[in-house]
Amino acid sequence: MQSGFNKSILDPENMMQGLQQLANLSLSSWKNMIDANIKMMGDAGNILGSMGISPGAFRQKETCNCCPPCEDCPPHCLLMIERIAHAGEIIIVPFAVKNTCGNPRHYKIGVRPLVNQDGQAAPSQPTLNKTEIDVQPNQSVNLLMKLDLSNGYHAGDLFQTDIVIREKDINQNICFRLKIEAFFDVPVARPLDEKKYKLHFQSWQSHYYCEPKTSRVTLTQNND
Repeated sequence: MQSGFNKSILDPENMMQGLQQLANLSLSSWKNMIDANIKMMGDAGNILGSMGISPGAFRQKETCNCCPPCEDCPPHCLLMIERIAHAGEIIIVPFAVKNTCGNPRHYKIGVRPLVNQDGQAAPSQPTLNKTEIDVQPNQSVNLLMKLDLSNGYHAGDLFQTDIVIREKDINQNICFRLKIEAFFDVPVARPLDEKKYKLHFQSWQSHYYCEPKTSRVTLTQNND
């Protein structure tokens, strides 16, 4: 006669229940592991995004000849320059181009039309002091962009353009934004009435005024 202990071990119903419990435990463990990995990858992507790094930047490029090319386009703006100015000014915007490659480079430099938010051309257009530069490895070349705001500009105007850097076939841009502001918080001089100084002596000890009387000077405007 078989004992009750052996009968319970060989009972098919008990075996099926045990196998089902083991399977459920294994699936639960795998699910928790997968969920944890997905969450970790999402958190890592968010951190990289906050640093301005695309997760695809770490993807290994294909080496086969028949594979479709990876998405590897230059950013629209290598650099953003923002300037606040007043109507009537002539502004100079300095910037530099640095060669981070291992050999000398020759770049062409240009500037697109300056336009407002509606795409309309500005009253005047910027000019560059150089249109071509040669840059040695790890060296920088300084450039200047000039813009005359004497006519047609008003407070509140917003303009934008791109300074284009090209070596051969690909345009790489420096984005430029200009805001025209009204005059405020500027230093103010308040001339006093001259009679205050001419109608009396400055003190009872002195017979002299604050400044000796000089001949009249004609003020001329320097147009240089």
